[in-house]
Amino acid sequence: MNDPLRIAGVLWLIVAYSSGAAGATDWRVVAEDGVGPRVGPAVVWSAERGRFVMVGGTISHEKKPPFAYDVVSLDEEAGRWANELPGGGEGWGPGVGVVTPPGFKTPYFSMKDEAGNVRLWQRHARLAYNGRVAPWDGKLYALVCGRTISYDVAKGAWADLKPAAGPVAETKSEREGLNWHSICADPVNKEMVLFGGGGVLSARGDAGTWVYSTGENVWRQLEGKVQPPPRAWGPMVYDPAARKVVLFGGDGLDTLYGDTWVYDCATRTWEERRPKVGPAPRFGHAMLHLPKSGKVVLMGGVGYTSSTAYVAGLYRPLPFEVWTYDVAGDAWALVRRYGAGEGPGHSSTDAAVAAVDGQDRVLWWGPKAEGGRTDKGSKAWVCEVDASMVDKEGTAKFGVPAGTVVHRTGPYDPAWYSADVAPPLPKVEAVLYASVPVNKWVAVEAPKWPTNRQPGGWSTVAWDAEGGQFLHLGGGHSSYFGNDVAHFDTKAARWSISYRPQFALDFNYDLTGPGPHAFNGGPWCNHNYHAYAYDAVRKRLAYVRGNYTFFYDPAERRWRADERIDNNPFNGSKYTSYLASTPEGVVCWAFRGDSNGPAGVWRLANDGWAELKTTGEALPKPVTDGSTITVVGGRLLLTTTKGEKGFAHSGQIWAVDLKSGAVTKLDPAGREEIAVGRFARESVYLPKSELVMFGYHLGQRVPFYDVAKNRWLAAAVEGSEFFAHAKDGVSVDLGLQYDAGRDLVWAVMCNLKPGSVRVLRIDGLAMEALQ
Repeated sequence: MNDPLRIAGVLWLIVAYSSGAAGATDWRVVAEDGVGPRVGPAVVWSAERGRFVMVGGTISHEKKPPFAYDVVSLDEEAGRWANELPGGGEGWGPGVGVVTPPGFKTPYFSMKDEAGNVRLWQRHARLAYNGRVAPWDGKLYALVCGRTISYDVAKGAWADLKPAAGPVAETKSEREGLNWHSICADPVNKEMVLFGGGGVLSARGDAGTWVYSTGENVWRQLEGKVQPPPRAWGPMVYDPAARKVVLFGGDGLDTLYGDTWVYDCATRTWEERRPKVGPAPRFGHAMLHLPKSGKVVLMGGVGYTSSTAYVAGLYRPLPFEVWTYDVAGDAWALVRRYGAGEGPGHSSTDAAVAAVDGQDRVLWWGPKAEGGRTDKGSKAWVCEVDASMVDKEGTAKFGVPAGTVVHRTGPYDPAWYSADVAPPLPKVEAVLYASVPVNKWVAVEAPKWPTNRQPGGWSTVAWDAEGGQFLHLGGGHSSYFGNDVAHFDTKAARWSISYRPQFALDFNYDLTGPGPHAFNGGPWCNHNYHAYAYDAVRKRLAYVRGNYTFFYDPAERRWRADERIDNNPFNGSKYTSYLASTPEGVVCWAFRGDSNGPAGVWRLANDGWAELKTTGEALPKPVTDGSTITVVGGRLLLTTTKGEKGFAHSGQIWAVDLKSGAVTKLDPAGREEIAVGRFARESVYLPKSELVMFGYHLGQRVPFYDVAKNRWLAAAVEGSEFFAHAKDGVSVDLGLQYDAGRDLVWAVMCNLKPGSVRVLRIDGLAMEALQ
């Protein structure tokens, strides 16, 4: 032991063990790109092939072929991915690189290409967490678009298993129905265990727990009293020593979980564990079982941000960590926490893609850039994990108590709106409203406003007269993705939000989410245009989306799933469903079928929607952000950008008698002067002056319709520039409502800083006829 090199080696081991620095070897890149722009594939270890095999992965319709084949294997010696072409596919292309297999006749889910080959249409092949291999038969099983499918890794053969029933309904696209679920093999019962995911209609808001017998080709739901809370992308792994499935973390869409659950395969029951410390809350991480060391290992993971920026990045990869979990001892231990640039690349929203071979070598496949996407370039890393090394100091420093959760802060937290602000002064606000000067917009200041809405998101606003409050539901695409409802209490001049908003992960920059609603029963956030209104009869906010009408209870601040209507008799498009409040309830002007068909009007009755049978003139067609619906007495007054022949906008007004159904063209005087590319979306009736005011600018003037004299007027309204639009059309974030109790017009624009609310009293305004 006097050899200096041997002494130095021993000292290095002592230091490394105590610090945890050698808890796992460094990651090394073994391949770059070579698999095409796929997202969310499954990667498995094939002992028969002696290779890691990548199966599936979605390729968007925006990406144009040719690509590498649907299934590829990693040739580590050559540092590249090789195509796993099936029998008969030798002529589709080379062993490496792009290939040209037969295409598919449909853009929707399919398991058969144009040449009759059975294979999964890669446009619907997101298999991360979803595709898992059953060790008893070597097949990968997955649930895609409601279909139960398998892939024989050794034989390279796909199969659509077609059980009698599945956990969820079949869909055309992977972007519909169940998403974000996890599957794990249960060798004890030779079943695949499915848990979680969103996009389904259930009391829990998620799929819950299901098991699939591969031998019997049968699914059944487990109705256990104890189950983990609903979550997205919480991965599971089987531990053969304990004969249990381990689940850690996941995204509750508004709550990041740091909980540990085990599923006992013998009893098919869940149990929540309470280890002293564990990894910080996360989702999108990898959970693997290392066969050589016998350890359950966790790698990577994604956390939240509370950004309020436009096109906000709401997720970020956490510092890359490797943890092990002792199922029998209920103990987590940190193996290694990597510094910046030391770990592999991790996506901000996609599930981890990783697998392990028989020697505890882990393959991680991810984006080139931290927080990036694999459809813009990818790398494959390999790490030889030594799970016996424990960083005790790091475990204590970076570990958190069992059950720790993380939430977004600031304007995403309902408590933020009342924190550190002075108490409201209703008497002061009452004086302000009573003293509003005539014919001039006045800002109503609030100490805080929903800065999570950047900007308001192409949406209107609803008026709850009984509650004296506005309700705002808006966002979608690149503005705002949360599904909360913002309340503005006019008596207190205070904004608040209904609950912690839930977000749709990888759907956020879309205009939708999987299925009709989130875990909390709230519909996904959208550009909502005029698709919602307050129902004074039901005392609910009614919101139309697709086949569903949702109801929000402002008093309880929750969506009432028990009241939801699931069979709208009209085309429930958020773009062209125009809702309005009447004393008898909500009415809807929409298309009967698609936008090429006729329009109709429906009343919201106790038992659902009832169509108003119309006579006389044909109803005009509603236009996205270019039509108005105004309730005047017992009539609807409608305008639309698509007017009559000879006019860019005809200035025509249609009246619909809500009692008789008679539709009449009013032919108002001055209609020829309203020749614009796109007219208003927002309008409000002023009963004292018998005027309809439009949220629009004609040059420097605001248009009005004189109901009594059936003519178009215009007037300069001081301060109205806030809703002027640089192009033809109105501000897409404007909501207008009339407050009969105070005789005020309210305007709400959530993209304004800092107020977003203005009031106006119209009296003796100087009008000019349009002629």
